[in-house]
Parts: sequence; C-alpha cells; structure tokens
Amino acid sequence: MVTSLSHVVDKALPALSGSSVTYNAQNNIFLTNGYTSAAGNTYYQGIRLSDRIIVKYSIGEGYAHTFLNGVEVYGYNGRDKKLIGSRSFNRYFFSEYGAKQEAIGIVVDYMKSQTKLLGATVENKQLEQFSECLVEDTYKQMKLLR
Repeated sequence: MVTSLSHVVDKALPALSGSSVTYNAQNNIFLTNGYTSAAGNTYYQGIRLSDRIIVKYSIGEGYAHTFLNGVEVYGYNGRDKKLIGSRSFNRYFFSEYGAKQEAIGIVVDYMKSQTKLLGATVENKQLEQFSECLVEDTYKQMKLLR
C-alpha cells in the first residue's frame, strides 16, 4: 500500500512536490528529493495528506539546525487541489509541534474568512477544533500505511 500511495502522490500531485516522493515511515511523511546548496544546506519538502487537505512543509537542514522555511495547505477533493493558505519563515527552528500549529493556523484563518464570506457566525473555538481535526487527519491517514 505504501508503494501505491507514493505512486499516486508522485503522479497526481507533481506540481505540488516538484519531484518524486518517498514515504519516510520513521517520521510519517512523504519527502521529496532534496538538493544541497553551495553552502552545504539541504532543502526538501515534506507532504502529509488526507482525503480533505494536503499540508506541504518546506524544510531546510543546515550544519547544526533544521528549519521550517514555509507551510502551504491545500484543500483537496480527491482530484483537484486549491491553495487555501501559506506562510513563509526565516530562521524558524523546525519542530513537529510548531509545524503542525502553523498548518492549523492556516486552516483557522481560511475557515474564518469563509465563514465571514458566507455571513455566518461560528465560534472561534469551534473553528479551531475543526481545523485541528483536519490537520490531525493528515497524520492519522499516513499512520494507516504502517
């Protein structure tokens, strides 16, 4: 099943990854092929997905630290993806918790804007819980592959 999902991600989402992807079971994430700069830093993307969203992390590894350079979240209906938000960073030390919180924040911002456009009223706590569940699903979905 890991191979077939890797194939789907590689074929269906080439514009998202920009290169082929492999599944890293230890970190529970799809990783793109990286490149190493002249300064010796390595850059790559990590991708997590569920049936509703795709979260893409831009990651850089220096000699002493790993950095989160950006996060993009896409809405996904099984066929098409739509960017719903992104954030870029400079010197943001990578942590799994921090990366997940940034993705949740992007979804919260998007849901708030959509709620406003619809003229609806939804409590912030509900939007935050829903957004957290959406991002958590990208982790749960991947764990099914183990």
